[in-house]
Amino acid sequence: MITRIFAFLFFITSFSSFAQTSTITIKIDSKEASSGEVVCLNVSGSNFRRILSTQYSIQWDPAVLSYSGLINFKLPYMTKENFGIQAVSKGILTCMWIDNSLKGVNLVDDSSLYQVCFKVIGKSGGVSSIKFTQKPTPFESVNLEEKLVTIQPVSGNIKVK
Repeated sequence: MITRIFAFLFFITSFSSFAQTSTITIKIDSKEASSGEVVCLNVSGSNFRRILSTQYSIQWDPAVLSYSGLINFKLPYMTKENFGIQAVSKGILTCMWIDNSLKGVNLVDDSSLYQVCFKVIGKSGGVSSIKFTQKPTPFESVNLEEKLVTIQPVSGNIKVK
């Protein structure tokens, strides 16, 4: 009986540990801004445990927002070179990051990864969702054990005052 209890507890603990490392969340903030204003949105991550790499695309309405740049990189080895800006005029930014030390990155939940900035060009009352998408860059994240980790995206938006 005791053996079964220990086996059950081991199973539950093992499953919980696996579940905690099988999904990361990537989130972008929401803000309200006036037309002509430059707004920087925080991109944050949760459940980053021993993460080696991640990639995805970000999409927005180019009639409401104009890409302005990237700042405040917090992931090791992350720079502007980790982003593809070829399609920002169409409202698409790509991201591909790798931990060059190959040690895996651990972050406190809701840690900032970087900020993406936009100039608001839409009219008052307009809104643009800012979402993570798999086109053109598919979601992919890999942990230190070289296993795929699911990406759970959380969209944001900018509302024009």
